[in-house]
Parts: sequence; C-alpha cells; structure tokens
Amino acid sequence: MSLAAVKQASLFVFFAQVQMRSGLIQTRPVTTKGDNMKVFKNTVLATAMTLSFAVCAPASAQGKDLKVGLLLPFSQVFAAYGEAIKEGFDLAIEEAGGQVAGRKIVVLKEDSKEDPKVSLQMVRRYTKDDNVDFIVGPIASHVVAAIRDEVHRSKTFLLVANAGNNEITGKNCSPYIVRTSFSNWQVNHSMGQYAAENIGKSALTVSANYDSGREQAGAFRQGFMEKGGKAPQEEWPALGTADFAPIITSIRAKQAEVDMVWSFLAGSAAPRFITQVTQAGVRGPKLKLMGPVYMADELFFPAMGDAALGVLVSGHYMASLDTPRNRAFQARFQKKYNKVAHVMHVQGYDTAKLMLATVEALKGDLSDKAKVRKTLTSIQVDSPRGYFRIDPRTGNVVQNIYIGEVIKRADGALGHKILKTYEQVTDKGEGCAL
Repeated sequence: MSLAAVKQASLFVFFAQVQMRSGLIQTRPVTTKGDNMKVFKNTVLATAMTLSFAVCAPASAQGKDLKVGLLLPFSQVFAAYGEAIKEGFDLAIEEAGGQVAGRKIVVLKEDSKEDPKVSLQMVRRYTKDDNVDFIVGPIASHVVAAIRDEVHRSKTFLLVANAGNNEITGKNCSPYIVRTSFSNWQVNHSMGQYAAENIGKSALTVSANYDSGREQAGAFRQGFMEKGGKAPQEEWPALGTADFAPIITSIRAKQAEVDMVWSFLAGSAAPRFITQVTQAGVRGPKLKLMGPVYMADELFFPAMGDAALGVLVSGHYMASLDTPRNRAFQARFQKKYNKVAHVMHVQGYDTAKLMLATVEALKGDLSDKAKVRKTLTSIQVDSPRGYFRIDPRTGNVVQNIYIGEVIKRADGALGHKILKTYEQVTDKGEGCAL
C-alpha cells in the first residue's frame, strides 16, 4: 500500500469515528425513525474497520472508545446500592484520567430498576446497538441469573459488581462472566463457622425470601453445622417487608432456645429490622445479632444509630481496615464525595481497577476474547479490601473474608472492630465446567 493510500485510509477512519461517536455515546437505543442513519453508520463502521485493519490493527484498537454499559438500579429497593457502585467506579475512572491504553472511556448509564425484564432489554441494547466492551452490574442474584444466557451468547464480558448468585460462577458459569464482589456462599459460610466456634450452637436465621436470601441463609447454615452447630430455625419474610413485628414475636418466644439471630434483608429493610429488634428489647448479652456486612455498615449507620452497636458482620471489606492502601483510598474517596466509603463503593472501584488493568495489559486490544479472559483471571489487584484475584476455574473472586463487630470509635462515629480474618477464601464453584 502506498504512503498516499495509507494517509487517505487513516483520514477516512478518523472521520468515520467522528461520525460514529455522536451516536455511540447516547444512552438510548436508536429508534426505527432513524433506521436510515443507523444503516449509514453501520456502513461507515464496516468500511472504516476494513481500512483500519489494512493500515494497522493495533492503532485502530487504541483509537476506539472503550465503552462500558452500567447495568445498575438508580430507583426503587436497590437504588442505594446502584449509586454506591457507580460512585466507586467513577472514582477509579477519574484516577485513570478517563482513558486507558490510548482509549477514551465512555460509560453508558440507564436505570435497570433491578427488574429482570428491563435488565435483559438493556443487555441486548448494550451488546447489539452500542457494542460495549464490558457490562458492569447487576445488584440482585435473580437479575444476574436472568441475563446470563444473553451475556454468554453475545460474548460480551460481564463484570459482576455485586450479585452473589452462587450458580453464576458455579453450574451456570461462563467464560464471559467475572465476579469482583463475592458469592453468597463465600461471605456467609465463614460467618457460620465463626458463630459456631465462638458464639453458640443454636441459631435462628431471618432472610428475605428470594434467590439471594435463600443462598445466603443456606451458606450460613452450612458453615454453622460444619462446626457443630444445630440446624438453625428459619424465618422467611417477603422481599420488601417493612414491619417485622410477627418475627420479633417469634424471636421473643425462642429467646431461651437460640444463642443468635443471623439475618439478611435487602435495602432499607436491613436497618429497619435491626432497629425494630433493638427497640423491642429482645437483644442482650445472650442473644447476638449478626449477618453479612451490608446489613450494618456505613451505608446504613446513619439510619441505625446506636442500634447497630454489637452487631457481628462478615464481609470482604470494612472501612475500618487499618492498612496504607485502605487509608489512601478512603482519603481520596472522602475528598471527592464527603462521606466514608463502604463495601459497595469498593466493589465499584475494584471492578473498574480490574477492567483498567486488563485493558492496559492488552495494550487496548480486546479483539481476542480468550486473551481477555486469561488476562482478567491472571491479574492480582492491590485493593482497599486487601489483595484479590479472579479464580480462572470459575470466574469468582478469591479474597479475604473479615469478621467484625460494630463499635463506637473514639471520635464517636460507628465502625467495625476486626475480630478474625479468613485468608483468601475460594468459592468451590460447584458444577462449573469451562
């Protein structure tokens, strides 16, 4: 190819990209009214890709925007979680200067409402219309289950920033799914073991009656019984329950029979439950309240006040972790948002960090899906939570699990005292065959 031809091709690619970008940064899908424009853009894209590969494939990969589709709720029950993950994600992108490996980072955002049907529609738009490189989310276990097949079919990488569904890195695992948060088993199995060894041998579990609630209660039960605990008694309030009076009556009747109440309730139900139990006077030295860390941390401390004191939690991050890495992260986060970062913020932040490190390692070229997967699962991330990596066998995160107790710090603020660390906990990923 002559030098003149190369220059002409390069100019064509440049102007084609300019034409495309005005459409690519939109958060709404192209409607039928604009079908002619869509056809034109697709034609330009095809021609530009052909010319760019004739000139220099790596240069094309570096010049193209890196597009990320957020699959998060910004309204209804899970809104606080979606906002928190986006805040952490945005901080990491800001730290990177809004680009990686010569590629500008474009983040697409819509409100998934954490509805399976809405989320599935969004995945289809992100993959078919927007051609995103990564999807980040969702929050709930039943939603990640609903979108799994579409993600796998489209061969688009899903970075699960929260949903703990065990099967998504178990029997329903996919080479295109990587989880940076936790599995429902991972966080709660360790608490079950700790509780049986340190608190007592009888328990009552109170968990929201949906996929995640059942898996998390089951993981606590498994760990608890493995260490000599008796099969827990169970209560299953509906998702969205606000009045826990009937369950509190049940707890009062069982006070002489159980040593602890483990609970998982989604969204604002978490602080409501702990506050209502405390106000009812059924807590005390003998009856311990416990649950995963997102039941009682900085997200809900303002709503709970001193009712949170003494609650035992298990999780992969607590703001009280006293490490140089976490102190530096908290300082940057608090400067930007004027509040203390909690576990959901770190999940968003770390999801972006893993994505950025992967794109950087591949010099911006994500065309080889097998290489992308291999890179995602070979990087060790120095995180505020402690080092973590992705298990190449399952796609689930391998990380420390901390047991903590809510205390009042010297400055009067609520925080966690770390009681025990389970080092580098690996989910078994039962049934995963990649």
